This record gives sequence, structure tokens and C-alpha cells, in this order.
Amino acid sequence: MKKEYQEDEKQIARDKALKFAISTLTKNRHKSSIARKSYVRDIKNHIQNNESFHDKKISSLLTNEEIKRWEAFYESIIKKKKPSELRVAYLSGPNPENDIEVLVANGVLPENIWAFESDNKTYSKAVISALESKFPFVKIYRGKIETYLKILPFKFDIIYLDFCATLASGNTLSVVRDIFFYQKLETLGVLITNFSFPNKQNPANLDYRENLTLLGANYLYPKPFTEHYTGLGGNYTETPECHGIDHAEFIKIAKRNEKTFYSQLITRILFDLPSVIIPFQRLADNETLINLFFKNFNKDSFDENYEEDKLCFPNDNSMVWGLSNFFIDKPSFIKFFNRFKNQLSISNNESKLLEQIELVCYFMTERFQDDLHSEKLDSIRKKWKITDKHIFCDVFMFHQLKDILVGQLTGPYFYNVDYTRRWTYRAKETEMYMDLITYDECRYIFDWMPTLDMFGEGIENMDRQLSLRFAMDSVTKQRRWYNEEFFSGTAVVDQGTKTFEAKVLTKRKIIKK
Repeated sequence: MKKEYQEDEKQIARDKALKFAISTLTKNRHKSSIARKSYVRDIKNHIQNNESFHDKKISSLLTNEEIKRWEAFYESIIKKKKPSELRVAYLSGPNPENDIEVLVANGVLPENIWAFESDNKTYSKAVISALESKFPFVKIYRGKIETYLKILPFKFDIIYLDFCATLASGNTLSVVRDIFFYQKLETLGVLITNFSFPNKQNPANLDYRENLTLLGANYLYPKPFTEHYTGLGGNYTETPECHGIDHAEFIKIAKRNEKTFYSQLITRILFDLPSVIIPFQRLADNETLINLFFKNFNKDSFDENYEEDKLCFPNDNSMVWGLSNFFIDKPSFIKFFNRFKNQLSISNNESKLLEQIELVCYFMTERFQDDLHSEKLDSIRKKWKITDKHIFCDVFMFHQLKDILVGQLTGPYFYNVDYTRRWTYRAKETEMYMDLITYDECRYIFDWMPTLDMFGEGIENMDRQLSLRFAMDSVTKQRRWYNEEFFSGTAVVDQGTKTFEAKVLTKRKIIKK
């Protein structure tokens, strides 16, 4: 008789995910970071061989010595690792050896594996099962994983959260939130999540399932780009408004393709949470950071036309729209939506979440006002000459400098689209959606620049400017179709250029035995 959680499809999904995560962080480590070690050098070589005379002339100012310094700095952050050096955390369940066997078979040391189980009965079963297995000394902790995330003084390379619950159930997303809020994933790390989708054959699930679909429609509608609406997604398509699709029609499309919309919702939340939602809250929640960058940080500073623009242009305010309920009039959804947002909030307060996100979005994008910045930041803005001759693909504007300075202190994690894998399978009667996402803190970009007080002088160095811009190109190529809040418009070479392409998600794969 098979042990629990050993169905064929489950085993295949587990094996694929854990093996891929280990290879990503070891033999493919320098490929799976957002910027590969050779990225700055590769950009310069490409420009010298292919671009305009003026771009060649400017890029030639980047010296080989500066490139070597950046590569050495990169290596100091993205250090090589062997499987035996990886630290793994996961949710135990009654048979913790299921996952341990795969991890150990692929080189992870049992001593580097941490398992957590909050249910007392399941914990007892897990301990007995582990003691009877080949791994009697594995660490299994009784209690919620989020409790230990706040206690443990180290980070994990791989965190595997096999929730067996929906994206919006209980505290599933709050666990993910805490992983990134407390920065418990290594600077280059892999998060694996597994969420269920309620079986529609059970009448008790129908309202909840519909609310999940409505949540997907609400959250995805304002995005400048989504995945395809059918066939479990993949690739990208422009905002529904560009296709003449209004709110009501978009909801109808979502209801016809509920699995695809649920699939996309999971991935986009897992993209947005560590790269935008948490860093923005971290900034808005810290008075020292606010005063460092901005002044009059409140809604009284909003331009008189902002509210009208916000309502009229959802794709220009996609994060605010996605966290607001602009068009779904259903009482059970409103309660459901608020509970969902509570999990995204670092203070478990959905109203505060929306207020903070809106404030930071407004101040980060400037809204063409000159009186939003701190004295130091304003002095840098006044020196920034966007009217100088246009070089490279995108014009490097002042708000991109703010992205670097804010990111340096708010600790975003960016996702690597090329090293994202998604599967769906059926466990007994339940559909499961597994996402594996490789995240990178990109400290080789943020820490390559000086602090705000020294930024004005440091940025005048042409070597440093060029190496920074070339490295930033790597981030914009990952987030091109999926985020516009950080590093928008920082491409140095065109998004279709070979080896520097804008990265595109493939559709979720179906696992069948």
C-alpha cells in the first residue's frame, strides 16, 4: 500500500520540482540569477559589434577593469554552491521521508533539511514515520512554519510549501508573505508552492470556486499584459482594454476559462508579492525611509487629476486597481477579497495595504510634480539631464534612479521567468497547481551603487553609470510582460535581441501518470 501523498502524479510533480530546484541553484547557478556573470561584458560586446556609431562610442567608455570589478562583485554575492551546501525547508505532512528521499538522492544533506508541521496528530505521525525511515535524525518541528521563520537566524535556499489548500485559504499567502518580509529565502533561492482548486462536483465548493475566478478577473484585468486566456496560459497578450474587452466581458471569459485564470492568478501574485507589494509596504511602513526619499507622504500631495486618471487608466495604475474592487458587486466576493488582501498586508490590514500601495505607486512614478522628494533626492533630480543625447534603447530617466535607491533599502526579490516552472495534476479528486519560481535579490545591482547621500557624486563616474545600466537591462528583460512597477524602461538593447530577449512564460504543464 502506498503511503499518503505518494500518488503517481504527486510523485512526478515532487521529483520534477525538487530536482529542478537543486540543479538551478548548483550547476545552473550562474545562469539562473537575473543577470549572468557575463551580462555586462556581453552587452558591451553586442553594442560594439551591432549598434549605432554613437552607442558604440559611449559604450567604449566602459573599461575592462570596471567590468572585471563588477564580475568580481557578482561572484561575491552569487557564490558557487554544491547540493550538499543547500538548506531546505518544507511542510512535513504525515510522511516527511517522501520529500527527503528525493532531496537526499540529489545530494542534499539530511542535516540541512528542516520540516515543519502544525497539526499535532500529523506531527506525531510524521515523527513516527521519520524514525522508521532511513532518516531518523531529520529535524521536524511542531508548529507553524511562519513562527519559525521569525526565529531562525538563517535563510533557506529552497522552501517548499505543499499547502494542499487554495491560494486564498486560511493563511496560505500570509506564509509566503512572511518568507519575503523576513527575507528567509537566500539571495538566490527557489520557492515551490502547491495550491489546490476546489472540486466543482461538490456543491459546497461552487461559491468559493466562483470567488477564486472573480479574484483572478479582478486582479488581472488592469495588468498591461496577461498570459493567454485559454489553454493554461503562457506567452503574453495586451491589456483587455486594448482588445476592446470591458469588465463584464472579461469576467465572462474568466468564468469560461476558470482553470487558466486561477493558474495565472497564482503566478502573478507570486511575482508581485516579493517584487512590489512587500517592498512598497516596507517603505510606507518606515518613517525613516519615507523621510529619506520623500516629503508630504500623504494623499494631500496627490495631483488634482490623479483620482480621475486612476479610474480612467487601469493599466497605468494596475497594482492599485488589482487590489481594489472596482466592478464586482457580490457580497460574498467582497468579504472573500478582503480576507485575501489581509494576507498580503504585513500588518494584516487590507485597508492599510491599499493605502500604502497607492501612496508608494504615486510617489515612485512622480506624477510630474516637483515637490514630492526629500531635499537630497530633489538635488539629484535637478542634476539629472534627460535632455542629453539619447543613447541605447530606452531613455534612462530619473524615476529609474529612484527605483535603484528605493530597492537598495526595501529588499525586493525579482523572479526569473526562464527558471520558472509550473505544473498541474490531479491528486485523488483535487486539482493541484504547483509553481516553482527562482528569485534573486539582485544585490549585484542595488549594492553596486552608493547610498543616497553619496549618489550624486558617485553617478558622475561614466564607468559606474554604464556598468549599472548594462546590469539593469537584465531585470527589465525578466519583468517586461509581468511588472511595470520597478525598472520600467531600462532596456539597453532591444527586447528581441538574441540572448537579451524579454522573457516569456510557457503555459502550465499537465502531469498525467
